[in-house]
Amino acid sequence: MPSDPGFGEKLRTVFGLSPTILCLTGESDGRIRDANDAFLSTTGYRREEILGRTPVELGLWVDPSQRDDGIRELKAGRPVRNIECRFRVKNGDVRVTVISADIVQFDGEACILSALTDITDRTRAEEALRESERRFMVAFHANPLPMSITSLRDHRHLEVNDAAIRHGGYSREEMLGQSKMDLGFWVTAEQREEMLRLLHQEGRVRDFEVAFRTRAGEERRLLVNSEVITFAGEPAVLSVSVDITERSQHEAHVRERREEAETLARSLREETRAKDEFLAMLGHELRNPLGTLSNAVAVLGRLDGDETMRHVVAIIGRQTGHLARLVDDLLDVARVTSGKVDLQRRAVELHALARRCLDALAQAGRTERHDVRLEGEAVHVHADPARIEQVVNNLLDNALKYTPPGGRVWVTTEVVGDAAVLRVRDSGQGIRTDLLGRVFDLFVQEPQSLDRSRGGLGLGLALVKRLVELHGGAVAAWSAGPGQGSEFTVRLPAVTAPADEAAGAEGAASAMVVPRRVLVVEDSPDARQSLRLLLEMAGHHVETSEDGPSGLAKLGAFRPDVALIDLGLPGMDGYAVARELRRRPDTRAIRLVAVTGYGQAEDRRRALAAGFDQHVTKPVDATMLDEMLGRPSS
Repeated sequence: MPSDPGFGEKLRTVFGLSPTILCLTGESDGRIRDANDAFLSTTGYRREEILGRTPVELGLWVDPSQRDDGIRELKAGRPVRNIECRFRVKNGDVRVTVISADIVQFDGEACILSALTDITDRTRAEEALRESERRFMVAFHANPLPMSITSLRDHRHLEVNDAAIRHGGYSREEMLGQSKMDLGFWVTAEQREEMLRLLHQEGRVRDFEVAFRTRAGEERRLLVNSEVITFAGEPAVLSVSVDITERSQHEAHVRERREEAETLARSLREETRAKDEFLAMLGHELRNPLGTLSNAVAVLGRLDGDETMRHVVAIIGRQTGHLARLVDDLLDVARVTSGKVDLQRRAVELHALARRCLDALAQAGRTERHDVRLEGEAVHVHADPARIEQVVNNLLDNALKYTPPGGRVWVTTEVVGDAAVLRVRDSGQGIRTDLLGRVFDLFVQEPQSLDRSRGGLGLGLALVKRLVELHGGAVAAWSAGPGQGSEFTVRLPAVTAPADEAAGAEGAASAMVVPRRVLVVEDSPDARQSLRLLLEMAGHHVETSEDGPSGLAKLGAFRPDVALIDLGLPGMDGYAVARELRRRPDTRAIRLVAVTGYGQAEDRRRALAAGFDQHVTKPVDATMLDEMLGRPSS
């Protein structure tokens, strides 16, 4: 123990200045003789509250037995060094300290000098860290995804969770201390090197796809996320993996199916293009001879002849018309089902249109063995007149075909609410109940005998349904059964009658009788000659050319009012001829009509774009020809 009489004064000076928590208690009674400011600020007591009282009386010791142990050590002549103790301060908080103590002489009295270091914050931080590490390890091992911690230095496994053990196939003991390379997990060294490069450069790896081999040799696809952390005092890599093998296989399957679908779509588009080209060529090749036959029949019909000749001409005319309708139905169904019909809408009066259809059938001899009647009122729709005429003609053709000679066919038109209604009813053989719901399907017909006396392809009613629906309408069929007749009802949105309807009809009628100067440009000799004869017999002055250049050469001298031009001319086609005529000032006003076997919507658009005023498909009947030529040139 120090015996220097000046030591007490020195101690008092150090005592007051020291930032360390200092307390001086009597050895004999344990009462506090003094404490420094650091003690007072830490415990929360004022100096007068502690002087003369023992630490036990103040309740400072959380565990008084530690004090007793320390005093015994001191009295035995052994100093107390760095003992961790817990003290309860005035407000009840517990502070963690490290205490050292020794016996000193203070003002001639043996006293115990205690020096304390408050480590509460450090202890709490360490506890929080331990708790965080505990929670981390709980989450680590409970995670259903494979997780591992490896040394950044030598890549050995420092820790693995149960999911990683199950996924890799090795036990924990087999994995710890071994690297993934040692265990054969890496399939490609390139992926490992790239992942290590990213970890060293960026400290993390996100969504890195790797190939992984299990202990059993099965190759899996993993999506790995890794982060550089500190574990057990050294830099380490925490990795979590998601097995995406099935997802990758599914995505590969989806890609394969998508590629197959795209290949199929390309094939279908190519087939559709080839089909469209085939239909265009088929229409051209069928309509050209039909047009020639139709022209020839019309010429024969205007020649004088005996009863036998007129009978034969009528037969040829009926069969030619029947063949033309079959061709139209076949080509139109193909266009309608593929959505390639271009409607040219205007105001149409259904009653008058039905009358024209019946007149045409009567002229062709189709109604002479039936009682056919048209009843009802004038009703108007906004529609393509040519397409609605197809609808009416197909319904009438169906009624006449399935009604025996002597039977009746009624056509009525009326307005019901906001709908224009056209009905075609017959007293024919009717429709079986099982067939009634399918009569508008393609190729559906009543069973026929081997001779197929009624003919047809089962296209007419299917075309009717699709054309009516294109106009925003609906068609329905009804029959009481076999032998009870049938009724077809077409409903279209009704519109009000246009104010200039009468004047327009009157003007058209007066224009039908005007003779014209007509140039026919047609490469088929038969078609060219038959059309010339038909036009000349109607009173028109006609010149012909077999190709585009010769047709252009005749324009200067002939000066036609109307030019009927075939589109499929050799060399310089009809489109080029029309463009050249529209380019020249002296021929710009000639009325140009494309008369062709090409009848698709695209053909019509191309013809109008090239400068034609009108596009008509072969065969062209004499009535349509008169109407075209009767219009004044523009």
